[in-house]
Amino acid sequence: MTTETDGSGCKISRYKGHEYEVPDKTLVWQLTGKGFESFHLEEIDVPVMGPKDILFRSDSNGICFSDVKIVHTGPDHPRLEGYDMVRDKVVPGHEISITVVGVGEEAQEKFQVGERYIVQADMLEYNTAVGYAIWGGMIQYGVFDERVQEYLIKIEEDIAYSQASLVEPWACIEASYQRADLQPEDRVCWVLGGGGPMGQMHLIRTIVLKEQGEAPGIEVILVTDVSDERLGAVSKRYGERAKAAGIELLCWDPRDEDFDDRMKELAPGGVDYIVACAQIAAVVNDSRRFLKRYGVLNLFAGLKRGEGDLNLGDIHYDQHTITGNSGSRIDDMEKVLRLTEQGRMDTNASAGAVVGMKACSEGVQAVAEGKITNKTILYPQLPDLPLTRIQDLPELVKFSPEVEKEVSEGLWSQEAEKEMPVSYTHLTLPTNREV
Repeated sequence: MTTETDGSGCKISRYKGHEYEVPDKTLVWQLTGKGFESFHLEEIDVPVMGPKDILFRSDSNGICFSDVKIVHTGPDHPRLEGYDMVRDKVVPGHEISITVVGVGEEAQEKFQVGERYIVQADMLEYNTAVGYAIWGGMIQYGVFDERVQEYLIKIEEDIAYSQASLVEPWACIEASYQRADLQPEDRVCWVLGGGGPMGQMHLIRTIVLKEQGEAPGIEVILVTDVSDERLGAVSKRYGERAKAAGIELLCWDPRDEDFDDRMKELAPGGVDYIVACAQIAAVVNDSRRFLKRYGVLNLFAGLKRGEGDLNLGDIHYDQHTITGNSGSRIDDMEKVLRLTEQGRMDTNASAGAVVGMKACSEGVQAVAEGKITNKTILYPQLPDLPLTRIQDLPELVKFSPEVEKEVSEGLWSQEAEKEMPVSYTHLTLPTNREV
């Protein structure tokens, strides 16, 4: 999204200001059944906006493991019960950053062209969700009706498109601590199954709390995972920052023969706080034997409804607090968005790769296979961008020296995003404007 003029004579300022005409066609990823063989890229007419609707441009969309579940389960997904996927299609994507590019006559009191929003996808009042029975962000241009408009949160400051998209998963992280957060006296925090994108967010949050003096007692963060690649990536990316905050970051494989002995040495009285991102109920349940009295077990998604046994008597005798979360509320999203706008939280800290519209399916498959150790950002308006780890982008894009250094280290930013080359080949541009 470069500030330099590209081949079509446009600049990023014109893109951001919507100084062009919306095209007649849009690229969209549509799911019509179960499996990746039913997930197709199509070019369709831009959806028609009704008098109460808004027309939006999808600027970025974080790819979530929930998108993988939709593709894998298709019509068997609980949120799609009774929905005709063959006729109406499903367009995944709920970590969306949008710009309003058209407003229906009866919606003009609420919305203006050029305004930016994020979406609280879980529309509880209507028992539906964006990215499921309502078309989501894996589209270049789409329409939101009155129902979705109630779940839009306005972006007030000029933050990166990627930062806005990543508010949603970060809000889920923040929501999981609402009832039982880290306490000042807590010393050891264990992120179980923490090598993936969401686990890393919990790790970052704990480091930030220590940096800001809100969790002063934290001395050790243990991240366990069964992937050496993930553990190595976590150690490399966060080790120095944790050390600077006064935290020892340990990355262990729980399958090691001496794991139990090392755990007893690390925390003889037990671990203070466990965040469980693992998907195996028995593994999560087993972690409680390392939890100290008055410790907290935070169950963060991953498990299916009805899975796992829990001995209720043990909970009160061990004085354990068990809390769980798999989503966020609109208030959680607004809180994280405002913290991001204020510079107190950088959601881009969890960005790991970028991908354009044509390679979106490859991006979703990479998430399914755990090939990307952090979040992947889809840029629908960059149709030809291949799936690329952030640190590898300098091989494709010429950045300014300072930005290139950061990107080469795997760090994503608004400055880097601005220097990405925008492809306007799919847009109909006015010819009477000054370049």
